[in-house]
This record gives sequence, C-alpha cells and structure tokens, in this order.
Amino acid sequence: MYDEREIVATDFPDAGIDVTERWRDVSWRDFPRIEFSWALAASACLVVILNVSVIAGLALPPFIGPALGFWFLVVQPVYVLCRTSLWGQMSIAERVGLSLTSVLLYLMLAGLAADVMLPVVGLRRPLDPIPVLALADIATVGVFLLQRRYPAQRAASISIASVTREETRTLIAAAACVVLAVLGANRLNNGAGDQLSLAALVTAVLTLVFLLIWRHEIRETTTNIVLYLLSLSLLLMTSLRGWFVTGHDIQTEYQVFQLTMAHGRWDIANFHNAYNACLSITILPTELARVIGVANPYIYKVFFQLIFAACPVLVYTIARRYWPVSVAMLASIFFISFPTFLADMPFINRQEIALIFVAVAVLAVTNETWSPRRRSITLIVACLGVEVSHYSSMYIFLGTMLVAWIMQATMRLRHRTHRSRAAHAVPPPWAQAASTIEVRSLLAVCALTFAWGYLATQSAGAVLTDAESAISGLLGHQVGARSNNVGYSLLFWRTPSNQQVLDDYTNAALKLRQATLRDTTYIAPPGVASAYNLRAVPEPLLPLTTAGRLLSDVGVPVAGLNTVIRLTAAQIEQLFVGAGIIALLLARWIRKRVGWEFFCIAVGSVVVLAVVTIVPDLSVDYGVLRVFQQALIIIAPVLVTGAIAIFKPLGDARAAWPAAAVCLGIFVSTTGLLPQVLGGYPAQLSLNNSGQYYNNYYMDSQDVAGVAWLSGQSGVLPSGIQATHFSNRFLFTSPSAVTGQQFIEDAVPALLRQHAWVILDNSILHTGLATASYDGDLIPYRYPTGVLRTNKNLVYDNGAMEIYR
Repeated sequence: MYDEREIVATDFPDAGIDVTERWRDVSWRDFPRIEFSWALAASACLVVILNVSVIAGLALPPFIGPALGFWFLVVQPVYVLCRTSLWGQMSIAERVGLSLTSVLLYLMLAGLAADVMLPVVGLRRPLDPIPVLALADIATVGVFLLQRRYPAQRAASISIASVTREETRTLIAAAACVVLAVLGANRLNNGAGDQLSLAALVTAVLTLVFLLIWRHEIRETTTNIVLYLLSLSLLLMTSLRGWFVTGHDIQTEYQVFQLTMAHGRWDIANFHNAYNACLSITILPTELARVIGVANPYIYKVFFQLIFAACPVLVYTIARRYWPVSVAMLASIFFISFPTFLADMPFINRQEIALIFVAVAVLAVTNETWSPRRRSITLIVACLGVEVSHYSSMYIFLGTMLVAWIMQATMRLRHRTHRSRAAHAVPPPWAQAASTIEVRSLLAVCALTFAWGYLATQSAGAVLTDAESAISGLLGHQVGARSNNVGYSLLFWRTPSNQQVLDDYTNAALKLRQATLRDTTYIAPPGVASAYNLRAVPEPLLPLTTAGRLLSDVGVPVAGLNTVIRLTAAQIEQLFVGAGIIALLLARWIRKRVGWEFFCIAVGSVVVLAVVTIVPDLSVDYGVLRVFQQALIIIAPVLVTGAIAIFKPLGDARAAWPAAAVCLGIFVSTTGLLPQVLGGYPAQLSLNNSGQYYNNYYMDSQDVAGVAWLSGQSGVLPSGIQATHFSNRFLFTSPSAVTGQQFIEDAVPALLRQHAWVILDNSILHTGLATASYDGDLIPYRYPTGVLRTNKNLVYDNGAMEIYR
C-alpha cells in the first residue's frame, strides 16, 4: 500500500517540498504595474479609434487592425476582469481562465439576446458591425465599472530585472516556436519544404526539456506563458495550412458561420442542423469578424487558436491543485501530445471553445476556497457555456458528472451505514466536505441541456437515436458500428479491415439507391451499379529518409516501428491512467491532498471513455479520440501519477525521470517529428503537402476557383452536387452565395445521379484514388472515372478539378 510520500517521493528532487508552497507564491502581484489613469486614457483612445473605423468602414493597417480588434473584444475585458477582486485569492492562470470564459459567454449570450430582441424593434440584422460594436462597448464599460466597484486588494507589480536567465531563455525559445510554426506553415502552403516546421518541433522539444530541468528557477507565471506559446505553435502548424478553409468539421462550421454573416443574424430555422445550434461557431465568430476585420477563414485559423491555446495552461492549473510543479508540467505535455490536439482540434472549433469551459468547470468544482454555493453556481454557468458551444462535449461532461455523483452518493451511504453500526466512528474529511456535484446542480445542468438542445434548437434528437441503437447493440438486437480508433484501446475490440468497411459502405449505398429509385435517376443500371468492385488500397507512406534507410540497413523495420510506437503510446497512456487510479485508491494521501470530488470526476471520465469505446455506435458518433482528449483535462495528472507509480521499483528519486522520458518520447512521435525524420509513415498535414488529410481536406486556389464557377451556374441547388473525398469542402462558403440550402452528396459510383453536378478533385485526377468516409473511418480506394466520362459531359476543367454534368 502506498503512503503519502510514496507517490510524491518518486517525483523530482522537490518531492519533499509542500506542493502548495511554490503555488501560493504566485499571486496577484505578478501582474505588471500600470498606472490606472494612463491605462484608462490609452484604452479610451484605442476604443475610440476602433469604433470610428468600424462605423465608418475604414480599414486599419494590416496586422494592426486585427490585433486591435481582438484586443478590444477579448484581451482588454479579460485583463480588466483579472484585475478585479471578483475571483478571490487565485493564481493568475485561474483568473485568466475564469475571465476568458466570462467574456466568451457574454459575447455568445449577448449576441443571442440581440439576435432575439432587436428584430422585434425593427433592426433585422442584429449581428451587423454596429450592433456588435455596441455590445462590445457595453462589455468594455461594464468591466471597467466592475474593476472600480471590486478593485484588486493589492497593486500589481513586477520588475523586469527579476526575470531570471532561465526564464528568459525558455520564453525566447517558446516565442521562436510560434514564429517558426507560422513561417513553416506558410512555406508549405507555397509548395516548399518542411524545414521550418521541423525546426519548430525540435525547438519545442528542447524547450520542454529545459522547462522540466529548470523548474526550480522558473516561476509559475513564466511556466504558464511558455506552455501557452508552445501549445499555440502546435495549433498554428495545423490551422494555418492552406490559404483557405482546411479541415474536416471546420468546413461545415465555416458554412454556418458564413450563413450567419450573410443574414446578419442567427436563426436555427435557416439551416436546421446540429452545427448551426452551436453559438461558438455562429454568433461568436460573426462578432469577431465584424470587429477584427480580417479575412473570414482566419477567424478560425488564427483567433480561435489564440483562445484555445489557453486550455493546456488550465490543465496545468488543475493539476497544480494537488500535485507538484513537475507532475503538472508532464500532465500538460501529455495533453498537447495527444494526436487529436495537433491533428484535429484546429478543425473542431466548437469543441475548442467547449473544452475551455469544461476546464473552468473543473476548476470551480475543485476550488476549496469558495463556498459550496459559489462553486455550484460557477459550475452551472460553465456548463451553460459548454452546452451552447458544443452539444457532444456537454453530453460527455454530463455523463462524467453523473458517474461522479453516483460514486459520492454510494460512498456517503456506505459511510452512514457504517456509522450506524459504530456510534463513535469519526467520518473522514471527504465525507464531511460539501459536494459541488449534487442533485440540484445536476438537475440544473440537465435542464439547461434539455432547454437548449430540445426546446430552443431541436437539434438533440440524435441523442435518443444514439441511446436506442446503443442499447439495442448491447442487448444483441442489432450489430452497431465501431470506429477503427477503438483498436488503440486496451479494451481491445477486433476492428474490420479497410476492405470490409469499404464493402459495408458500398452495400449501404446500394440500399440507399434501392430506396430512392422511384424519385431519382441514376446513370448506372441496377446490375452495373451492383457490379462495381471497389477495392481498398493501403494509405501511401512517406519515403524513407537517409536516417530511415540507415536504420533499415541494419535490420530495423522503420515503417513498422513508427506504427508500433503510435499504437504502444496509446496503450501506455491508458495503462498509466489505470495505474494512477489504483495508486490514488491505495495511497492514504488521497484523503489529505487530492480532493475526493476530483477523484470521483477522474473516475467518471474514465468510465465515460470506456462506455464510448465499448458501446456500439458511440465510438463513431462521439469519437473515441475526442472523448479521450476531453478526459485528459481531468485525468492527465492521474496519468502522470500512474507512470511514476509504475517506475517506482527504480527508486523513489529516479522514478519520475523515465516517466518524463516516456512523455517526451510520445510528444516526439505524435507531433510527427520522428516519422518525418525517418519516413515510412503516412504523411501528416502539418508537415507535408501529401497524405490522407491533405487529399481530403486541403483547399487550394484551383479548388476555390472551381467552386466559385459552380456557384454561378443556374440550377445547381435543385440538381445537387456530388463529390468524392470529404465533400463538404466544396460547399459554397462566400456570404453572398451561402443560403443554407446547399448540400453535397457522395459520388460513390453506385449513387451517381443523372442530373447532378459531379466534382472530381486533384487526388482522383492525378492518383486515381478517392476516399470513402464511413463509420468515422477514411478508406482510400480506386475510383472508376470511366463511368463519368462515358455517361456525363465535362463542363469545367482547370487542371486540378473537373466538373461533369
């Protein structure tokens, strides 16, 4: 059995120090000292300049205008809220997190209120620049009044001379990562090589190494800034790929954003879709675009990433509640090392905003300096932010809270039963503590979810369908689908081969064809359509580099090595989580240091993740990897604790070093640095102009030109559009063309319709490969282009795209 020091003593040499000692040294005094009068005058001047430019339609200088707009809408109100006493005695990172989510929630809800009320008084476009500017002005005046009403108890002060040499070096290196990431993405967009992007990753690894080594010489504030910059560099490496909208979910997210822009208001009736129910990708980006004045794709590509990069800092802050600095650092590194963070989060903007609210909800639950009432209210408000930002994240978090409440209720009931038998038994501290997650708060969160998902937007019907299919699958009444990503799970499920998935995809297309045969004319006769023998092909691999060939020459299977490392890394992380849960159960210090409610939430996250993995259909609809990324907000420090416990046989003073080595090794692999250096692995979008993501999601100027030409043709919407790969990237996204009626069907040969416009993209034209998206999996296959050229007319060809009619 572990005692209090058995886990802590395995940390770095500071393990014997009280974990709260350095934490409590971080206070409000770490903010720069600014004379309030000068700050107010400067802010007023900038606000006036921005108001005049927006009202008059004047364009401010490049970079300066967007920076000023973002400062006005987000940075300034967050900073002023941080300078109030509203948050009590908190660290800077926690103040920033609470202030940031307050501003984001205000923008979404104030925009929603304007959207509902202003048309009643005759203003039909409540999300045009001037109404949005008025909302921002109200926020500016409001936060300054709050600061005056609730001033900080101590003046902020910090001396530049107090910045240590180690802090200076890590800050410079982290800033260099951001610069290299931006330049590297632009270089790839221009068709050049990956050298700068690789340099950014190498610099990030070295920065993390020295951040761990110099943890005693680096203050909390500096650590937070370094983690923010490193996270931002990883996000920008992916989000800045392409000059247009690049990615999977972001294509539909961008369309509902453009739909809101085009109408000057948000209305779920304009496009009754779950995406359009998310205020984080409709009202919020519209408000940012009206004031910032930048090309619309860059609202998502840059400014949403500037916001989401704060999430790993909040993960670090949550871990610092109960763990020493080094464990919290590793927890944050594990969070940003997870493949979904780099490869997918920049394309799921609604979930980016939702995860920030989830992190703040966890901070509220674990804030023992607040009263239970204040914690509960903050939790409910944070859950409101999650719900209006992203429905799926809310369902996952609600499930986590439900499991946590059941655990707490069960343990309290067990303790009461024990006390009834032993009259003089003294209840443990956790049994006496007031819970934040209790019946009233759970009912309030459920009411919010029901009110928004069912009553306001009527977009949550899929939840009942998922529940019904999941229960049927568990009872054996039907066979549910599972994503191939469950193959990474320790709860291993045999996953179908790519050819089996492609066959299921073809059969589903034939069933759809049979069901719609009376209303639709297809170009292929029934017998011919069923005879299409689509064959899956392996995903192409990067050629071996010089280093890869050297390893191959000495007998190291490089291609298999990269795959094994990725699979092993996923399973190691799950093993660490399990070990961490067991260690916390066995260690006596759980009752002294780690809050019982936090432990219950951590267990709830693991249970929900297991349910999504095991239950049919849920892994497809909710995404195992996305759920794991959300769970890491809570369980990342538990994962690190498990790693340290596993390596404990090496000695108390040494166990943390291999845990750190594994963490950094996973970072090197999952960010693409190792596969890029060796080759023999599928190309990643952030480092290459090839690969599955590039073929499916990358939009270039010729694609945009083809879609623009198509949008100008008559009869496009009634006839419909068909395309292979991820077809949503061909949606009309210009505000002048977006109507919410656009739809694009798959161009699988069996479903090619006689009167539809059919798009063949660059990948098919030059490689002959298309991609089937089915049950959450992407399966490349050879596309029979002859059927189009035989039965349809080529009406557009720009060398990289062909359109048939």
